[in-house]
Amino acid sequence: MASRMGRSQRAFTVILMAISLAGHAPGRSADMMRMFLTRNALAGGASDGAADFAQRRKELKRCLEREYTTFFRPFEEQFYAEEVSFRDPLNDLAGKAKYRANVEMLSGESLVGNLLFCDAFINLHSVEDVPAEPTRLRTRWTLGFAFKLLPWKPKALFSGVSEYVIDPSTALVVSQRDFWDTLSLGAGGSYSPEPSFAGVADLVGQLLPAPLRPVEAQEPAVAMDTDWKLLRRARAYRVYRATDSLVFALAAPGLKAGLEGVESELKAHGLKTGERVEVQKGVWAVELLSPHPWDAKPSVWTPTAFM
Repeated sequence: MASRMGRSQRAFTVILMAISLAGHAPGRSADMMRMFLTRNALAGGASDGAADFAQRRKELKRCLEREYTTFFRPFEEQFYAEEVSFRDPLNDLAGKAKYRANVEMLSGESLVGNLLFCDAFINLHSVEDVPAEPTRLRTRWTLGFAFKLLPWKPKALFSGVSEYVIDPSTALVVSQRDFWDTLSLGAGGSYSPEPSFAGVADLVGQLLPAPLRPVEAQEPAVAMDTDWKLLRRARAYRVYRATDSLVFALAAPGLKAGLEGVESELKAHGLKTGERVEVQKGVWAVELLSPHPWDAKPSVWTPTAFM
């Protein structure tokens, strides 16, 4: 409706301009009219194009929310370019068919995925805008699964972000780059590419039998039998949300600096720390203060690295 009104107003302006030019010399009037019509058409096309892109971008954000919430059941391929590329610490692929195969394997929808994984889940924490970059979107998530081919059925956990690049005219996804918090989280909450084979080492470490599992692949024992929701699995700490909505951080296994080290790491990652709180009897943690990526409206949170 607004678009039609805008076109009507432009048409009315053109008519008024034609009347006002009628008193000029014929040749000059024609030249001025052509210049005006050209500028008007260009401005109108740019305005309509920007509005269309903004609407498609909104639809893409809603698509991402649906896909993560349903674990890509279904994968909404109409929002992705044919040659969409995907890269994470374990995979590097291109093409919509390979992209689909990857998400269907992870969710257990494919035969291979059903043979390899069980109890898979993905929790979407936010779909975020990237400041001053309209052709980028970011999702923040936690992913987990059990690897059922091994007799002890080990569980693997990952948290991180997906950086989407979208086409500036169609708003289709042209690339997705995933970063894991354990491997790529840096100063101010920014992310950088992980070292080669770091993803394989992280995964293998989590799949080893418990007695052989390296300390960096372990989870805080106190968190294993709780209803806490894992929000971030960083090298030095873990961030959880309790059932009362308290967001707090615990030291990761093997961190010798204790809560002082946790506070230092949180601040280095652009987060604001509050008081130390007792989350269980004798178990102390560091409270996170707003704004942070897991607020009720996380899309307004801006990491310091992007400010």
